Amino acid sequence: MAATLHLLVPGLLGPWPADLAVPHPAAPALEWLLARADVAEMPVSMDAVLFQLFGVPIPAEMDLPVAAVTALADGSNPDDGWWLRADPVHLRPDVQGVFLVDARALVIEPVEAAALAAAFDQTFAADGLQLHVPCPERWYLRLPDDPGLRTYPLLDAIGRDINPLLPYGPNSRRWHTLLTEAQMLFHNHPVNRARDESSQPMINGLWLWGGGPLPMDAQAPAADLYANDLLTQGLARLAGVAVSPVPENASDWRKASTDDTDSLAVLDWARYDRADGDPLAWVDHVVRLERDWFEPCRRWLLTGQLAALHLYCGQNRRYSVTRAARWRFWRRSQPVA
Repeated sequence: MAATLHLLVPGLLGPWPADLAVPHPAAPALEWLLARADVAEMPVSMDAVLFQLFGVPIPAEMDLPVAAVTALADGSNPDDGWWLRADPVHLRPDVQGVFLVDARALVIEPVEAAALAAAFDQTFAADGLQLHVPCPERWYLRLPDDPGLRTYPLLDAIGRDINPLLPYGPNSRRWHTLLTEAQMLFHNHPVNRARDESSQPMINGLWLWGGGPLPMDAQAPAADLYANDLLTQGLARLAGVAVSPVPENASDWRKASTDDTDSLAVLDWARYDRADGDPLAWVDHVVRLERDWFEPCRRWLLTGQLAALHLYCGQNRRYSVTRAARWRFWRRSQPVA
């Protein structure tokens, strides 16, 4: 029997705003795969798709516990308590709102992160709050129990006005006050005065998201796992299985994978393109994925070297393609965009 491949490709299918001119990338293999696939419903967010694939229950009316899982991958021991991501961000006010820039654009030095975290810990010690800073761009809060707060993922807030996306819930007023105090603290800190003098964006806010306790357990969705993203690595650690770096292309995957087994790979290149409002980068990433993954997979499906391909591309759908797809000639391909 041939192998089965699960490909998670965040950002592959947008969606893009209707008023934005998005070029059509040349991706005939991807269009063929999508047109001839069987379609099944999946969770809307790709983080939720990962939780489902690893057999972790998706909580109703609560955050996905992303913080605890990524803290596990970051080397923490989040066995108890309620964990929140408290990621450092730059908040830029203008007449249309307050817009968020995430840590990818901030180039935070470890000494800067440590200094700001120390100031936060000293200021909010009476509230029992302490920032855990395993790396400059990912920060965490550990709380004894549910803080009565629900949040929006950081990816949903990048480049957008944060006012409709602020944390909500029974204790949201307290947390809004705390976040405002943290903004003032950071704004006046020597770290940010130095950054302002050198024309670097200030690290002047925290984005809380992904709250919850560490899930009890997880099960590996495939025999071979390939991922560079932290959430998949954390879920793999929770499941007690190894995860390898993502191969450069499908040919390298075939060389590395075990014959006749399932593999799952997370191809992360297009994840931020829509949030960044960069359709040209998205086109480049689609063309790269077409060349390195989709065209070889289509060829292997037709020759029987691949038993099935399952594509998870967002828009709450899974596209499953087998060798039988070659007979579905009546299904016409549509442009990806």
